Amino acid sequence: MQATQQFVGERIILGLVLILANLRASMFIFLFPDTSVFWGPAWMEIALWVILAAGLVFLLFKDDLVNEYLGLWRRNGLLAFFILLAFVSVIWSIAPVVTLFRGLELFFATLIGAYLGLRYRPEQFMEILFWFGTVLFIVSIALVFGAPKTGTMDWAPFNGAWRGIYWHRNHLASITALMSVLYLCRLLVAYQLHKQSGFLDGFFYLLSCLILYFAGSATGYILFLILHALVIGIWVWLQISPRLQSSHYILFSGGILLFSVLILLNLDFVFGLFRRDATMTGRLGLWKNELQFASQRLWLGHGFGVVWTLDTFREQMRQLVGWPSQPLIGDNGYLDILLHLGILGLGVFLLVLLTTTIRSFRYALHHRVLTAFFPLFVMVYAFFANITFSLFAETEVFVWLLIVAVLFMTTARQTYTSAA
Repeated sequence: MQATQQFVGERIILGLVLILANLRASMFIFLFPDTSVFWGPAWMEIALWVILAAGLVFLLFKDDLVNEYLGLWRRNGLLAFFILLAFVSVIWSIAPVVTLFRGLELFFATLIGAYLGLRYRPEQFMEILFWFGTVLFIVSIALVFGAPKTGTMDWAPFNGAWRGIYWHRNHLASITALMSVLYLCRLLVAYQLHKQSGFLDGFFYLLSCLILYFAGSATGYILFLILHALVIGIWVWLQISPRLQSSHYILFSGGILLFSVLILLNLDFVFGLFRRDATMTGRLGLWKNELQFASQRLWLGHGFGVVWTLDTFREQMRQLVGWPSQPLIGDNGYLDILLHLGILGLGVFLLVLLTTTIRSFRYALHHRVLTAFFPLFVMVYAFFANITFSLFAETEVFVWLLIVAVLFMTTARQTYTSAA
Protein backbone atom coordinates (compact mmCIF):
# COMPACT_ATOMS: atom_id res chain seq x y z
CA MET A 1 0.00 0.00 0.00
CA GLN A 2 2.80 2.39 0.96
CA ALA A 3 4.72 1.57 -2.24
CA THR A 4 1.59 2.25 -4.29
CA GLN A 5 1.10 5.62 -2.60
CA GLN A 6 4.74 6.51 -3.30
CA PHE A 7 4.34 5.48 -6.95
CA VAL A 8 1.24 7.64 -7.33
CA GLY A 9 2.91 10.55 -5.52
CA GLU A 10 5.99 10.33 -7.72
CA ARG A 11 3.90 10.23 -10.91
CA ILE A 12 1.94 13.30 -9.76
CA ILE A 13 5.19 15.18 -9.14
CA LEU A 14 6.55 14.17 -12.55
CA GLY A 15 3.33 15.22 -14.23
CA LEU A 16 3.57 18.64 -12.59
CA VAL A 17 7.24 18.85 -13.60
CA LEU A 18 6.37 18.27 -17.26
CA ILE A 19 3.64 20.92 -17.10
CA LEU A 20 6.00 23.41 -15.48
CA ALA A 21 8.79 22.63 -17.95
CA ASN A 22 6.48 23.62 -20.81
CA LEU A 23 4.62 26.42 -19.05
CA ARG A 24 6.32 29.51 -20.46
CA ALA A 25 6.12 28.09 -23.99
CA SER A 26 2.36 27.76 -23.68
CA MET A 27 -0.32 30.24 -24.69
CA PHE A 28 -1.34 30.71 -21.07
CA ILE A 29 1.81 32.29 -19.61
CA PHE A 30 3.84 35.25 -20.86
CA LEU A 31 7.11 34.15 -22.45
CA PHE A 32 9.08 36.75 -20.50
CA PRO A 33 7.53 37.16 -17.03
CA ASP A 34 8.41 40.31 -15.11
CA THR A 35 11.22 39.46 -12.68
CA SER A 36 11.03 42.84 -10.93
CA VAL A 37 7.82 41.88 -9.07
CA PHE A 38 8.74 39.79 -6.03
CA TRP A 39 5.62 37.61 -5.97
CA GLY A 40 4.94 37.91 -9.67
CA PRO A 41 4.64 34.97 -12.11
CA ALA A 42 8.43 34.60 -12.48
CA TRP A 43 9.14 33.98 -8.81
CA MET A 44 5.97 31.97 -8.32
CA GLU A 45 7.35 29.69 -11.02
CA ILE A 46 10.63 29.34 -9.12
CA ALA A 47 8.68 28.58 -5.93
CA LEU A 48 6.92 25.73 -7.76
CA TRP A 49 10.27 24.38 -8.96
CA VAL A 50 11.55 24.43 -5.38
CA ILE A 51 8.52 22.50 -4.11
CA LEU A 52 8.72 19.85 -6.83
CA ALA A 53 12.48 19.45 -6.44
CA ALA A 54 12.04 19.10 -2.67
CA GLY A 55 9.51 16.31 -3.25
CA LEU A 56 11.98 14.36 -5.39
CA VAL A 57 14.82 14.98 -2.91
CA PHE A 58 12.58 13.45 -0.26
CA LEU A 59 12.16 10.36 -2.46
CA LEU A 60 15.94 10.15 -2.94
CA PHE A 61 16.47 9.99 0.80
CA LYS A 62 13.52 7.68 1.35
CA ASP A 63 14.79 5.15 -1.22
CA ASP A 64 18.43 5.51 -0.16
CA LEU A 65 19.52 6.81 -3.57
CA VAL A 66 21.38 9.94 -2.48
CA ASN A 67 24.87 8.43 -2.79
CA GLU A 68 24.13 7.04 -6.23
CA TYR A 69 22.64 10.36 -7.33
CA LEU A 70 25.67 12.32 -6.12
CA GLY A 71 27.99 9.73 -7.63
CA LEU A 72 26.43 10.25 -11.06
CA TRP A 73 26.86 13.99 -10.63
CA ARG A 74 30.57 13.46 -9.95
CA ARG A 75 30.79 11.76 -13.34
CA ASN A 76 29.13 14.73 -15.03
CA GLY A 77 31.34 17.61 -14.03
CA LEU A 78 30.95 19.37 -17.40
CA LEU A 79 27.23 19.74 -16.83
CA ALA A 80 27.82 21.10 -13.33
CA PHE A 81 30.31 23.61 -14.76
CA PHE A 82 27.77 24.81 -17.34
CA ILE A 83 25.13 25.36 -14.64
CA LEU A 84 27.71 27.19 -12.50
CA LEU A 85 28.68 29.38 -15.46
CA ALA A 86 25.01 30.30 -16.01
CA PHE A 87 24.80 31.44 -12.37
CA VAL A 88 28.13 33.25 -12.35
CA SER A 89 27.07 35.21 -15.45
CA VAL A 90 24.92 37.27 -13.06
CA ILE A 91 28.14 39.19 -12.39
CA TRP A 92 28.46 40.52 -15.95
CA SER A 93 24.82 40.21 -17.04
CA ILE A 94 23.12 43.24 -18.60
CA ALA A 95 20.03 42.28 -16.55
CA PRO A 96 21.24 40.41 -13.41
CA VAL A 97 17.79 39.69 -11.93
CA VAL A 98 16.63 38.09 -15.18
CA THR A 99 19.78 35.95 -15.27
CA LEU A 100 19.17 34.89 -11.66
CA PHE A 101 15.61 33.84 -12.54
CA ARG A 102 16.70 31.93 -15.65
CA GLY A 103 19.64 30.37 -13.81
CA LEU A 104 17.41 29.09 -11.01
CA GLU A 105 14.95 27.66 -13.54
CA LEU A 106 17.83 25.90 -15.32
CA PHE A 107 19.25 24.64 -12.02
CA PHE A 108 16.05 23.03 -10.76
CA ALA A 109 15.19 21.57 -14.16
CA THR A 110 18.67 20.03 -14.23
CA LEU A 111 18.34 18.55 -10.74
CA ILE A 112 15.02 16.97 -11.70
CA GLY A 113 16.30 15.79 -15.09
CA ALA A 114 19.17 14.08 -13.29
CA TYR A 115 16.65 12.36 -11.01
CA LEU A 116 14.73 11.08 -14.04
CA GLY A 117 17.93 9.69 -15.53
CA LEU A 118 18.81 7.94 -12.28
CA ARG A 119 15.35 6.53 -11.65
CA TYR A 120 14.14 5.40 -15.07
CA ARG A 121 15.37 3.24 -17.92
CA PRO A 122 14.54 4.27 -21.50
CA GLU A 123 11.40 2.13 -21.81
CA GLN A 124 10.09 3.51 -18.50
CA PHE A 125 10.92 7.05 -19.51
CA MET A 126 9.11 6.47 -22.79
CA GLU A 127 6.04 5.41 -20.82
CA ILE A 128 6.06 8.73 -18.97
CA LEU A 129 6.45 10.66 -22.22
CA PHE A 130 3.68 8.57 -23.78
CA TRP A 131 1.19 10.02 -21.31
CA PHE A 132 2.68 13.51 -21.68
CA GLY A 133 2.18 13.31 -25.46
CA THR A 134 -1.32 11.92 -25.03
CA VAL A 135 -2.43 14.81 -22.82
CA LEU A 136 -0.63 17.32 -25.07
CA PHE A 137 -2.41 16.08 -28.20
CA ILE A 138 -5.85 15.89 -26.61
CA VAL A 139 -5.66 19.37 -25.07
CA SER A 140 -4.14 20.88 -28.23
CA ILE A 141 -6.87 19.46 -30.48
CA ALA A 142 -9.53 20.59 -27.99
CA LEU A 143 -8.13 24.13 -28.20
CA VAL A 144 -7.98 24.06 -32.00
CA PHE A 145 -11.67 23.23 -32.30
CA GLY A 146 -13.01 24.63 -29.02
CA ALA A 147 -11.07 27.89 -28.93
CA PRO A 148 -9.62 28.48 -32.43
CA LYS A 149 -8.21 31.93 -31.59
CA THR A 150 -6.07 30.25 -28.94
CA GLY A 151 -5.29 26.93 -30.63
CA THR A 152 -4.39 28.33 -34.05
CA MET A 153 -2.22 31.18 -35.27
CA ASP A 154 -4.21 34.22 -36.37
CA TRP A 155 -1.67 36.42 -38.14
CA ALA A 156 -0.12 36.33 -41.61
CA PRO A 157 1.46 34.34 -43.09
CA PHE A 158 0.52 31.57 -40.62
CA ASN A 159 -3.25 32.11 -40.46
CA GLY A 160 -5.01 28.92 -39.36
CA ALA A 161 -1.86 26.91 -38.60
CA TRP A 162 -2.30 24.75 -35.51
CA ARG A 163 -0.26 25.67 -32.45
CA GLY A 164 -2.24 23.87 -29.76
CA ILE A 165 -1.13 24.81 -26.27
CA TYR A 166 2.09 26.44 -27.50
CA TRP A 167 2.86 30.02 -28.46
CA HIS A 168 3.98 29.09 -31.98
CA ARG A 169 3.24 26.38 -34.56
CA ASN A 170 6.96 25.56 -34.84
CA HIS A 171 7.01 24.66 -31.18
CA LEU A 172 4.01 22.36 -31.44
CA ALA A 173 5.40 20.78 -34.62
CA SER A 174 8.82 20.22 -33.09
CA ILE A 175 7.49 18.49 -29.98
CA THR A 176 5.00 16.52 -32.08
CA ALA A 177 7.80 15.22 -34.32
CA LEU A 178 9.55 13.83 -31.24
CA MET A 179 6.35 12.32 -29.86
CA SER A 180 5.60 10.70 -33.22
CA VAL A 181 8.83 8.66 -33.16
CA LEU A 182 8.18 7.73 -29.54
CA TYR A 183 4.81 6.28 -30.56
CA LEU A 184 6.43 4.63 -33.58
CA CYS A 185 9.10 2.97 -31.43
CA ARG A 186 6.49 1.66 -29.00
CA LEU A 187 4.36 0.48 -31.92
CA LEU A 188 7.26 -1.46 -33.45
CA VAL A 189 8.12 -3.05 -30.11
CA ALA A 190 4.47 -4.00 -29.53
CA TYR A 191 4.33 -5.51 -33.02
CA GLN A 192 7.38 -7.66 -32.33
CA LEU A 193 6.02 -8.80 -28.97
CA HIS A 194 2.43 -9.22 -30.24
CA LYS A 195 1.12 -6.82 -27.59
CA GLN A 196 -2.32 -5.27 -28.03
CA SER A 197 -1.11 -2.00 -26.47
CA GLY A 198 0.33 -1.26 -29.89
CA PHE A 199 -3.14 -0.28 -31.12
CA LEU A 200 -3.14 2.69 -28.74
CA ASP A 201 0.35 3.71 -29.83
CA GLY A 202 -0.73 3.38 -33.43
CA PHE A 203 -3.73 5.63 -32.84
CA PHE A 204 -1.66 8.40 -31.27
CA TYR A 205 1.00 7.98 -33.95
CA LEU A 206 -1.61 8.72 -36.61
CA LEU A 207 -2.88 11.60 -34.49
CA SER A 208 0.66 13.03 -34.35
CA CYS A 209 0.85 12.92 -38.15
CA LEU A 210 -2.45 14.79 -38.36
CA ILE A 211 -1.32 17.49 -35.93
CA LEU A 212 2.01 17.87 -37.70
CA TYR A 213 0.29 18.30 -41.06
CA PHE A 214 -2.04 21.04 -39.85
CA ALA A 215 0.74 22.84 -37.98
CA GLY A 216 2.20 23.54 -41.42
CA SER A 217 5.76 23.80 -40.11
CA ALA A 218 8.71 22.98 -42.37
CA THR A 219 10.79 22.60 -39.20
CA GLY A 220 8.42 19.90 -37.98
CA TYR A 221 8.28 18.14 -41.35
CA ILE A 222 12.06 17.95 -41.65
CA LEU A 223 12.43 16.70 -38.07
CA PHE A 224 9.75 14.11 -38.73
CA LEU A 225 11.58 12.78 -41.81
CA ILE A 226 15.03 12.74 -40.17
CA LEU A 227 13.83 10.96 -37.04
CA HIS A 228 11.75 8.46 -38.97
CA ALA A 229 14.62 7.61 -41.28
CA LEU A 230 16.79 7.03 -38.20
CA VAL A 231 14.21 4.93 -36.31
CA ILE A 232 13.26 2.75 -39.26
CA GLY A 233 16.90 2.36 -40.30
CA ILE A 234 17.92 1.21 -36.82
CA TRP A 235 14.91 -1.10 -36.52
CA VAL A 236 15.85 -2.79 -39.81
CA TRP A 237 19.49 -2.93 -38.75
CA LEU A 238 18.55 -4.69 -35.52
CA GLN A 239 16.80 -7.37 -37.56
CA ILE A 240 19.61 -7.98 -40.06
CA SER A 241 22.79 -6.97 -38.19
CA PRO A 242 23.89 -10.58 -37.48
CA ARG A 243 24.16 -11.14 -41.23
CA LEU A 244 25.97 -7.91 -42.10
CA GLN A 245 29.67 -7.71 -42.96
CA SER A 246 32.08 -4.76 -43.00
CA SER A 247 31.57 -4.30 -46.76
CA HIS A 248 27.87 -3.65 -46.18
CA TYR A 249 28.66 -0.89 -43.69
CA ILE A 250 31.14 0.72 -46.11
CA LEU A 251 28.55 0.64 -48.88
CA PHE A 252 25.85 2.07 -46.61
CA SER A 253 28.16 4.86 -45.34
CA GLY A 254 29.04 5.77 -48.90
CA GLY A 255 25.35 5.97 -49.79
CA ILE A 256 24.63 8.26 -46.83
CA LEU A 257 27.57 10.50 -47.77
CA LEU A 258 26.43 10.72 -51.39
CA PHE A 259 22.86 11.49 -50.34
CA SER A 260 24.08 14.26 -47.99
CA VAL A 261 26.20 15.85 -50.73
CA LEU A 262 23.26 15.80 -53.14
CA ILE A 263 21.10 17.59 -50.56
CA LEU A 264 23.75 20.25 -49.91
CA LEU A 265 24.18 20.86 -53.64
CA ASN A 266 20.43 21.21 -54.17
CA LEU A 267 19.26 23.17 -51.13
CA ASP A 268 16.95 25.41 -53.15
CA PHE A 269 15.15 22.36 -54.53
CA VAL A 270 14.95 20.69 -51.10
CA PHE A 271 13.56 23.80 -49.41
CA GLY A 272 11.18 24.23 -52.32
CA LEU A 273 9.61 20.89 -51.47
CA PHE A 274 8.52 22.46 -48.19
CA ARG A 275 7.55 25.77 -49.86
CA ARG A 276 10.54 27.50 -48.32
CA ASP A 277 13.74 29.06 -49.67
CA ALA A 278 17.41 28.76 -48.75
CA THR A 279 17.19 31.87 -46.51
CA MET A 280 15.12 29.72 -44.13
CA THR A 281 12.24 32.21 -44.05
CA GLY A 282 14.54 35.13 -43.35
CA ARG A 283 16.46 33.41 -40.57
CA LEU A 284 19.85 33.93 -42.26
CA GLY A 285 19.47 37.69 -41.91
CA LEU A 286 18.46 37.32 -38.27
CA TRP A 287 21.41 35.04 -37.53
CA LYS A 288 23.85 37.45 -39.18
CA ASN A 289 22.71 40.28 -36.91
CA GLU A 290 22.76 38.02 -33.85
CA LEU A 291 26.39 37.13 -34.58
CA GLN A 292 27.26 40.80 -34.85
CA PHE A 293 25.61 41.49 -31.51
CA ALA A 294 27.29 38.43 -29.92
CA SER A 295 30.70 39.75 -31.05
CA GLN A 296 30.30 42.68 -28.66
CA ARG A 297 30.74 40.26 -25.74
CA LEU A 298 32.23 37.34 -27.56
CA TRP A 299 33.84 35.34 -24.74
CA LEU A 300 31.38 35.53 -21.86
CA GLY A 301 28.15 36.76 -23.43
CA HIS A 302 25.48 39.12 -22.11
CA GLY A 303 24.26 37.01 -19.20
CA PHE A 304 22.28 33.79 -19.25
CA GLY A 305 18.75 34.08 -20.64
CA VAL A 306 18.71 37.87 -20.91
CA VAL A 307 18.79 39.35 -24.40
CA TRP A 308 15.41 38.21 -25.77
CA THR A 309 13.62 39.41 -22.64
CA LEU A 310 14.56 43.00 -23.55
CA ASP A 311 12.03 44.79 -25.74
CA THR A 312 14.73 47.16 -26.99
CA PHE A 313 16.82 44.24 -28.26
CA ARG A 314 13.85 42.55 -29.95
CA GLU A 315 12.88 45.82 -31.64
CA GLN A 316 16.46 46.39 -32.77
CA MET A 317 16.53 42.93 -34.37
CA ARG A 318 13.15 43.54 -36.01
CA GLN A 319 14.36 46.72 -37.65
CA LEU A 320 17.66 45.21 -38.76
CA VAL A 321 16.06 42.18 -40.45
CA GLY A 322 13.01 44.09 -41.68
CA TRP A 323 10.39 41.79 -40.17
CA PRO A 324 6.83 43.04 -39.59
CA SER A 325 6.87 41.83 -35.97
CA GLN A 326 9.54 41.34 -33.34
CA PRO A 327 11.44 38.05 -33.20
CA LEU A 328 10.99 36.57 -29.73
CA ILE A 329 13.82 34.04 -29.90
CA GLY A 330 16.96 33.61 -31.98
CA ASP A 331 15.52 30.73 -34.02
CA ASN A 332 18.76 28.88 -33.36
CA GLY A 333 19.48 27.36 -29.98
CA TYR A 334 23.25 27.42 -30.43
CA LEU A 335 23.34 31.13 -31.31
CA ASP A 336 21.19 31.89 -28.28
CA ILE A 337 23.68 30.14 -26.00
CA LEU A 338 26.44 32.17 -27.67
CA LEU A 339 24.50 35.37 -26.99
CA HIS A 340 23.99 34.38 -23.36
CA LEU A 341 27.33 32.85 -22.36
CA GLY A 342 29.74 33.61 -25.18
CA ILE A 343 32.27 31.25 -26.70
CA LEU A 344 33.15 29.80 -23.29
CA GLY A 345 29.56 28.85 -22.50
CA LEU A 346 28.82 27.55 -26.00
CA GLY A 347 32.00 25.45 -25.94
CA VAL A 348 31.08 23.82 -22.61
CA PHE A 349 27.50 23.36 -23.76
CA LEU A 350 28.57 21.60 -26.97
CA LEU A 351 30.86 19.32 -24.96
CA VAL A 352 27.90 18.38 -22.75
CA LEU A 353 25.84 17.56 -25.85
CA LEU A 354 28.72 15.59 -27.40
CA THR A 355 29.26 13.61 -24.19
CA THR A 356 25.56 12.82 -23.94
CA THR A 357 25.40 11.72 -27.58
CA ILE A 358 28.45 9.44 -27.29
CA ARG A 359 27.12 7.82 -24.12
CA SER A 360 23.70 7.37 -25.72
CA PHE A 361 25.30 5.69 -28.72
CA ARG A 362 27.37 3.35 -26.53
CA TYR A 363 24.34 2.55 -24.38
CA ALA A 364 22.30 1.66 -27.45
CA LEU A 365 25.00 -0.57 -28.93
CA HIS A 366 25.45 -2.34 -25.61
CA HIS A 367 21.75 -3.21 -25.20
CA ARG A 368 20.81 -3.59 -28.90
CA VAL A 369 17.06 -3.20 -28.52
CA LEU A 370 15.00 -0.44 -30.09
CA THR A 371 13.98 1.21 -26.81
CA ALA A 372 17.66 1.48 -25.82
CA PHE A 373 18.15 3.75 -28.84
CA PHE A 374 15.57 6.26 -27.58
CA PRO A 375 18.20 8.35 -25.72
CA LEU A 376 20.08 8.65 -29.01
CA PHE A 377 16.86 9.66 -30.80
CA VAL A 378 16.40 12.44 -28.23
CA MET A 379 19.89 13.75 -28.89
CA VAL A 380 19.47 13.65 -32.68
CA TYR A 381 16.18 15.47 -32.21
CA ALA A 382 17.77 18.13 -29.98
CA PHE A 383 20.61 18.67 -32.44
CA PHE A 384 18.42 19.24 -35.50
CA ALA A 385 15.47 20.93 -33.76
CA ASN A 386 17.72 23.71 -32.48
CA ILE A 387 19.14 24.59 -35.88
CA THR A 388 16.00 26.52 -36.90
CA PHE A 389 14.35 27.00 -33.50
CA SER A 390 15.45 27.70 -29.93
CA LEU A 391 14.71 24.85 -27.54
CA PHE A 392 17.66 25.13 -25.15
CA ALA A 393 15.97 26.72 -22.11
CA GLU A 394 14.87 29.79 -24.08
CA THR A 395 11.08 29.72 -23.67
CA GLU A 396 10.86 26.39 -21.82
CA VAL A 397 13.12 23.80 -20.21
CA PHE A 398 11.37 20.65 -21.45
CA VAL A 399 13.98 19.71 -24.07
CA TRP A 400 16.78 20.56 -21.62
CA LEU A 401 15.12 18.27 -19.07
CA LEU A 402 15.16 15.45 -21.65
CA ILE A 403 18.83 16.02 -22.45
CA VAL A 404 19.86 15.91 -18.79
CA ALA A 405 17.73 12.80 -18.18
CA VAL A 406 19.40 11.09 -21.15
CA LEU A 407 22.87 12.07 -19.91
CA PHE A 408 22.31 10.53 -16.47
CA MET A 409 20.38 7.58 -17.88
CA THR A 410 23.35 6.56 -20.03
CA THR A 411 26.10 7.34 -17.50
CA ALA A 412 27.83 4.16 -16.35
CA ARG A 413 26.74 3.16 -12.84
CA GLN A 414 29.03 2.29 -9.96
CA THR A 415 28.29 0.72 -6.60
CA TYR A 416 27.74 3.30 -3.89
CA THR A 417 27.57 2.31 -0.25
CA SER A 418 25.43 4.20 2.18
CA ALA A 419 27.08 6.17 4.92
CA ALA A 420 27.04 4.42 8.25
